[in-house]
Amino acid sequence: RHEAPCVLVLDELERLDDSGSLRLLNLLLSRGPRNLHILVGCRELPASLDVAARVLDGSGRVLSEEDLRFSRSDVARFMGPDVSRGRVDAVAQESRGWPIALRVLGNERLDAIPGSAHRGMDLADNWMESRLLGGLSDRERNLLLDAGLFDWLDADLLDEALGDTGAMQRLEAIPALAGLLESVHLAGSGALRLHGLVRGHCARRRQRETPGRFRRIHRAIAAALAARGETVLAMRHAAEAGDEALVGDILEEAGGVWLWSRAGLAPLQAADRLLTQELVAQRPRLALVRCLVTLLTGSPGEASALYRSVAARIREMTGRTGSEDPALGPDYTMVQGMLVLCGCEQTTTAHARTIVSAETRFVDDERLDPAIRSTFEHGLCIAHNLAGEFDAALDWGQRALRGLPAGHFMEVYLELQRGQIAMARGEVPLAARSYARALWKVRASYLRDPDPTVLGRALTAELNLERNRLDGVHVASGGPTAHFEGANTFVACAARAGVALDMTREREGVEAALATVEGMLDFARTTARTLLVRLVAAERVSLLAAVGRLEEAERAWRLDGLPDKTDACVDLKVLVWREMEAVASARLRLLTAGGQFEEGRRFLDRWIEVSSARDLWRTWMRAAALGVVLECKAGRPDEAERRMDAFLRLFAQADYARPLVRERATCLPTLEAFVANRPDSPRVDDARRLLAIFADGGEHQQTEPAFSDRELDVLQQLEFRSDKDIARALALTPRGVRYHIDKIFEKLGVRNRRAAVRRAREIGLLP
Repeated sequence: RHEAPCVLVLDELERLDDSGSLRLLNLLLSRGPRNLHILVGCRELPASLDVAARVLDGSGRVLSEEDLRFSRSDVARFMGPDVSRGRVDAVAQESRGWPIALRVLGNERLDAIPGSAHRGMDLADNWMESRLLGGLSDRERNLLLDAGLFDWLDADLLDEALGDTGAMQRLEAIPALAGLLESVHLAGSGALRLHGLVRGHCARRRQRETPGRFRRIHRAIAAALAARGETVLAMRHAAEAGDEALVGDILEEAGGVWLWSRAGLAPLQAADRLLTQELVAQRPRLALVRCLVTLLTGSPGEASALYRSVAARIREMTGRTGSEDPALGPDYTMVQGMLVLCGCEQTTTAHARTIVSAETRFVDDERLDPAIRSTFEHGLCIAHNLAGEFDAALDWGQRALRGLPAGHFMEVYLELQRGQIAMARGEVPLAARSYARALWKVRASYLRDPDPTVLGRALTAELNLERNRLDGVHVASGGPTAHFEGANTFVACAARAGVALDMTREREGVEAALATVEGMLDFARTTARTLLVRLVAAERVSLLAAVGRLEEAERAWRLDGLPDKTDACVDLKVLVWREMEAVASARLRLLTAGGQFEEGRRFLDRWIEVSSARDLWRTWMRAAALGVVLECKAGRPDEAERRMDAFLRLFAQADYARPLVRERATCLPTLEAFVANRPDSPRVDDARRLLAIFADGGEHQQTEPAFSDRELDVLQQLEFRSDKDIARALALTPRGVRYHIDKIFEKLGVRNRRAAVRRAREIGLLP
């Protein structure tokens, strides 16, 4: 009689066990009026309900739990246009598309409105009690409340922590949990996780009802996870149990600071956040963890102070230095080495030499874990690299690689070490490929540790600048300290400082560069970066001398404690090679500006002798360019041309144009005279190349394309994934992926994916 469309909705149909009601429902399904639509929700269809025939004849449809989950676009529409994309993504991820969870999370916005506090959580709790827990037996309810304490569930973990057998099978058999247990992709598979909303409710209920059992189960989970090597998760469960001693025990048994060498910075940071100040004060090994995290997250001054207090405590407790202590020696030495690496300690002090000696002793200790020995071998690679002992550095790097499992994150750092050595030696293609491979590995493995990315990009910018490819060089804005944001190691800071000062002088003039260098000095001093202080101080002297402010330059030299004796300026037993390069440049500029040409020539020859003996090609080219400047200022054009010939001989191997471009105002007449006076020279073509760069305003046109980070993300997946797969992996639309692919094709000069991948490999963008 009604005639208009009607909908009959029946939820939780699995509870309907009355045979008469089921017969009536079957009758309605098969012969009901056309304006009647029936919608049933159930976790399991009653066997006597005839749904199959309705599906087969097209009048019915079965939807799975996945069909009923809201998509991201559904979530966006539900939350409204004023909600940010990031918030929508977070809610879609957390709710997993479950409508009631979406309602709860969406209502969190209302908590700020008077009278509406906890509206979403009350809704969730009421639903859980009445619709989820209400229909369970006491045994099922207790099992579910216990399961809410687990981050994920697998049969062995559940049985071990609960002291029971078959718990997983009983949990999966609870009908009310259909759709609320989701798969977790873990090693060994078969793991499940309760939906976050259910898990949170059950955990709160277990803690409120039986706090003793709550703590006992968390301790049992912590012990089981620690035995599996899940250190941070185990510590988190120990903290939930309120067992501070167990938190510390788990991290110490997992190796303390060596968690970083096994898994990277992010897990070590997470572990450190679970350590209380009292625990750190009681246990030196945990204090070293806090010291390392503090250092690697950009607070070297605080880390140095903490390290000194740990060293004093160890000596007080044991009567030994930290490196001599049998239990703490490796941990202590590793933290010492990292302080040197970050520039908080002079590498040539007796203390630093003690560190190298201890590291050498540990790499020969067969009792140590191979990953620990590889970490020390990596440290020795870095130490020799800083000292300009490149063959030894490469040998230690190879030894470190042999001890690492395939795909270990330290491979990225060792690749960057190879690139730095190649850059210093003027092996430009090898350096470019090493940097590109390292950055590709970071993207491919989605490392959470930002350090290798920051270092790789800083070194790539430095290499581009040295080659005078300025379109590949970007300088941070926001004041001097912005140039060091995210850069923790001395090398990353040194590369960033050199690029920023050079480009600031190029684009804004010397006064702007001097203002920047003053800010950099303040940053280096306040953060206790000893090596960076000396390097930046030398850069300031160079800037002052270059503009004729000789008295200021000499006073700055004295006040900043730069080497008193000329020979000490090129002594690689006192300075690391980057420091030596900056200090020697500043010294030669001072001598040239002061008219001390003969002393300058003697110093220059000594500088070139050291650079050539160590194969410091980049440093050698800087010396050769400043030699041209010296002879020009001295009024000796023939000698200036001879020095120019020496620079061009080096330039033929490594296209480091920047050392001469930096001095173009002085050196251009000499370069023009060289071309005019020596037309038959084997280096005249290189001279013309440099003249062309000068004519372009000093900028070398880049012959290899520059890519955005997003284009590189797409490029790395181009060979094996479809547009849709790439879009899904990178949270892009398929149209957005095609846009980036078109840009990649254009930049590489190709027409298809295969050619793009081949060309990308040729220029070092892909391994």
